[in-house]
Amino acid sequence: MLRTVIAGLTARPLRLVLSAVAIALGVAFVAGASVLSDAVDAGLRDAVAVETRGVDASISRTRGGPVPVDLVAEVRRVPGVAAAEGRVTVSAPLRDAAGRPRDTAATALPADEGLRPFDLAEGRFPGNAGEVAMARDEAADHRLGQPVTVIGQDGRDHSFTLAGTFRRPTDAGIGAAALVLLPEALDRLSPGAGFAEVVVRATPGVGQPRLVADLTRAVGGTGVSVVTGHEAAARLLRETPPDSTGLTAFSTAFAVLAVVVAAMVIGNSFTILVAQRAKELALLRCVGAGKRQVFTGVLAEAVVVGAVASVAGLFGGLGVAAALQAFAGALGGHATDVHVPLTARTVVAALAVGVLVTVSAAALPAWAATRVAPVEALRRPMEGRSTRAGRPRAVTAIVLLVAGVGMAVLAPRAAVGTGAVLAVAAMVTLLGALLAVGPLVVGPVVRGLGAACAPLLGLPARLAALNADRNPKRTAAGAAALTIGLAVASLVTTVAAGVEAGRTRGLDQQLAADFTVTSVVSTQPLPATLADTLAAVPGVEAAALRQSFSGDLGTYGGAGMSAVRGDAVGTLLRPVVPAGRLDRLGPGELAVSRELAEDTGLAVGATVQAGPRDRPVPLRVVAVYDSVEAPGVDLGLGLVELGQMPAIAYEGSPGYDDSVLVGLTPGADQDQVRPALERALATAPLARLNSVDDLRDQVSAPLRSTLDLLWALTALAVLIAFAGIANTLSLSVLERTRESALLRALGLTKGGLRATLTAESVFVALFGAVCGLLLGTGSAWLIARVASTDAEPVLFAVPWARLGVLLGAAVLAAPLAAAIPARRATRGSLTAGMAE
Repeated sequence: MLRTVIAGLTARPLRLVLSAVAIALGVAFVAGASVLSDAVDAGLRDAVAVETRGVDASISRTRGGPVPVDLVAEVRRVPGVAAAEGRVTVSAPLRDAAGRPRDTAATALPADEGLRPFDLAEGRFPGNAGEVAMARDEAADHRLGQPVTVIGQDGRDHSFTLAGTFRRPTDAGIGAAALVLLPEALDRLSPGAGFAEVVVRATPGVGQPRLVADLTRAVGGTGVSVVTGHEAAARLLRETPPDSTGLTAFSTAFAVLAVVVAAMVIGNSFTILVAQRAKELALLRCVGAGKRQVFTGVLAEAVVVGAVASVAGLFGGLGVAAALQAFAGALGGHATDVHVPLTARTVVAALAVGVLVTVSAAALPAWAATRVAPVEALRRPMEGRSTRAGRPRAVTAIVLLVAGVGMAVLAPRAAVGTGAVLAVAAMVTLLGALLAVGPLVVGPVVRGLGAACAPLLGLPARLAALNADRNPKRTAAGAAALTIGLAVASLVTTVAAGVEAGRTRGLDQQLAADFTVTSVVSTQPLPATLADTLAAVPGVEAAALRQSFSGDLGTYGGAGMSAVRGDAVGTLLRPVVPAGRLDRLGPGELAVSRELAEDTGLAVGATVQAGPRDRPVPLRVVAVYDSVEAPGVDLGLGLVELGQMPAIAYEGSPGYDDSVLVGLTPGADQDQVRPALERALATAPLARLNSVDDLRDQVSAPLRSTLDLLWALTALAVLIAFAGIANTLSLSVLERTRESALLRALGLTKGGLRATLTAESVFVALFGAVCGLLLGTGSAWLIARVASTDAEPVLFAVPWARLGVLLGAAVLAAPLAAAIPARRATRGSLTAGMAE
């Protein structure tokens, strides 16, 4: 039997090629997800290694806060210290070519080259206080020798000459600075900033433990902590979350989808192969092969196919991981270092998944092969025997449909958590019902498509419908993989469109102002008089300051809150209010978010003793609100009148994230008023003016980027599905060799035969695509009903253009899937085909 399996594989390699392609693509995604996870970790370790290179000891405050500047000189006098440098990173907004500020960070250039966590890329490092070096990505719009404008902590512009650029590994979330200046220039931007830490390099021959011990004796009693360079690197690695965790989660989820689709393709392929080899398997039984040997032989073929495809998919996974990293960098608007580490864990996982999935998918066809009676070899198998779906399948489909519809009806009526579980269960159950009913409905559907296309395509359309209807189980199985892929694609597309539309509507409901003014640096407040300045601009009816702060709510704990001028509530801000009233906010009044109300039990009419215990301030809850999060309009967990903020804010916790809400007079033209507002903001260099349309774009941008990534990931699953359609057609062409030759002998041209196979492919793809789109959009409607709230509604907004692209891509890709099978069908001679 072993020799028979080997002979079969070498004699019919093309029959298994497309099956191997499907599993290779699935394994590529699995390997890519694993490599991507390792790449994220490798990128972070690389960034930390460069940040701490040359550092033998690190000194920082025990309880936080800046390290005294004069400590550096004291450290340099300790024996065994070759160099010591203070490190600090300060906010330093950079003006772009259009003069608009964008948030960046700056650090001081270490005098000791061994303690510089970056390498020179072009030009040179700053040589005087009037020069700056920039990270290579940040300097894309600047040339060496050009002036660069940086905004200091005092809000004034500071001009520097770009002397050079530097490079470092991808930031990876450690917060590395993009600007490098001399210490005296940095002090000009942020006077008295102090040092976050002091890094020390040891003289040759002095180990890190000995250096730390000497430094501890010298400066350990001044409220600082001294650790080795290795410990500092481990602490930074531990405290820095990887910045591509979400990408890893996405790729892992879609790896599972790709493997499921590949398993369906493999199962369908082996089902066809076993059916085609019924006579061969029966003959093996006649000459002495047992059922176990036949079963093992079919599984052995699956093992070989899975192993070969897994090796190819493993190396393809390296390319998938590299492409996803580059794609994520492009979405972020910056170049990224690509890491493709190949670990033993990845190799074992890829090979195991590929082989196990292939063997598992082939197990049922292999078991079916043992049911072929030896007497089957004594009669000629009938080509193209019809395989119709029976009553058990119909009963199964009805049961699943009823269960899925029932859960879909209950989901919107249940609590959010229970409703989400019911919604997911309903989607999975309805998918099962759709797959079960597929063989029952695919026949009438393709016959209808054939009749509809007959006036245009003629005989090839009718023949294609007859071929697809001859074995509905096979046709439905070929379309099922595409159904799953497009169901997921249409689901995420429609849900994303609904979330975007819901956020836009929620923002329109909450924000009655026409413009918001925010600070480019959230920790830097806007000028106190800015609201009055903007209110004096012609065409402006009202302008009010809104400020976020950390509030003390007494026994209810601390909360991130917002304060706004009382008369701005109801005029410039109108959050959704499910309980109470919020048309104005006065002293002694408090509005709480739904989240805070649910967590604490606060309700309208309750009184909160806020502020310090020795000076409590009674606040009466007048409303519970739902709000959306958007730049400049975030209300936090609680809302009070602006004058109330100093009394209930934590001591030493100033306000942050200032914004000014600007409302225009009725009938005023935004396009005419905006230039006047921008001129009024000339005195506030950190201020950024946003219209409501700008805010909508800012809220929607992350969703669009995520959707682009999801489409890129779903494309691989759809590609596997089309590989399955091509595989099914290829095997069907081999099965129908005599039939094709007979049709050609009766007058069907090669072009007509190619058109028949192309039409069959289009019919299968159209059936699978429409089923997937209906399931995906229906599931999106259910999610919108379950997840929607008053403040953040999730609307059922069908993105017709994107769904049209999905359907059009499926229909246009179908002829490509049929190209190779059609070419093979027309290459053979008539006499050889008739002799099959």
